[in-house]
Amino acid sequence: MKKTLIIGLILVAAVWLLLLPGAVGLFLKDRAPGWLDSEERDLRQEYVPGWFTSRLQASDGEGYWIELRARHFPPFSRGLFATRGELTTPFSGRVLNLAGRFTLNGETDLKIDGSELTLLADPAIQAGSAQIQANRNRRGATRIDLELADLDLYDALGNRIDYQSADALITWRQRGNGLASTGLQLDFDGHQGLRLALEAESVHMAALTELREGLQQLRNAAPDSVDQRLAALTIAAAWQQINASGLQVTLHEFGLGPETRFRGHWAAGQRQPDITGSGRVAALIDTLAPLVGMVRALDPEESQQQTSDWIQALVDGGWLSIDGAEFEFRYPPPSGELALPVP
Repeated sequence: MKKTLIIGLILVAAVWLLLLPGAVGLFLKDRAPGWLDSEERDLRQEYVPGWFTSRLQASDGEGYWIELRARHFPPFSRGLFATRGELTTPFSGRVLNLAGRFTLNGETDLKIDGSELTLLADPAIQAGSAQIQANRNRRGATRIDLELADLDLYDALGNRIDYQSADALITWRQRGNGLASTGLQLDFDGHQGLRLALEAESVHMAALTELREGLQQLRNAAPDSVDQRLAALTIAAAWQQINASGLQVTLHEFGLGPETRFRGHWAAGQRQPDITGSGRVAALIDTLAPLVGMVRALDPEESQQQTSDWIQALVDGGWLSIDGAEFEFRYPPPSGELALPVP
């Protein structure tokens, strides 16, 4: 009896340590080339499958380079395979570290972390460190967490925003009836801090794809052409499906600085969203002015004046009421005027 038990344990260990890694290796050997070929980027790649581990190196010739090592059916883990590797990008001063796993129940985890991230554009973006974590569970729910430290945004005209940290959370859940729900949370911590919490329910995925394709077709179509009319029909049909699905968007919070806050709700059947807000006028100008300067290519003095003029236009249009240093925002405005006032 004891001898049979020992032999059984040896067979189980052999299957676990030898046969299962090989089976995962065959699975990757069959599937990995198809995954790589499906990428839109033109990748120069070297994929080496193995019994216990597989290795991949790939680059696009434009500054992106990746090396991954996959351990097949790692011991003491529920994963089919676990990966570790390095990623180089044009906007990272140092190599980024990658770690991920694919479990038996279909759950996927991925983590990327690194330091000294720089995006040399206008405006430029710099971060002292960054970490991205993504998870997709077996029920189809996806969660993406982004953490940045010492985030700076600045442009050539002198506009600058500094954040001690920036956190983002994106959630996504696909339903069986073709609808999905999604959420977005942003928290930029600093003197000109920003906060955003947004949620959308009953998102019709197929119709949303058709709407995006119709808008793209409309942008590329010549005026008064057949393509333009077809694009308009595609957009109208997609929007009808979105309406019928019962799409609802809730703005739980949009904060500009610690004392300024907006909330709102919009349903596909409504003509206009309902948005309310309140806070301090000075905080509104101080937080918006650098953003206005970066978006509209204005220097800090011009962006302050542009922001003040825009706020005055909101007052004139009935959207905003000011009492001393405080303001109240309401949309639709009590006056019934729905068009956005432009200074």
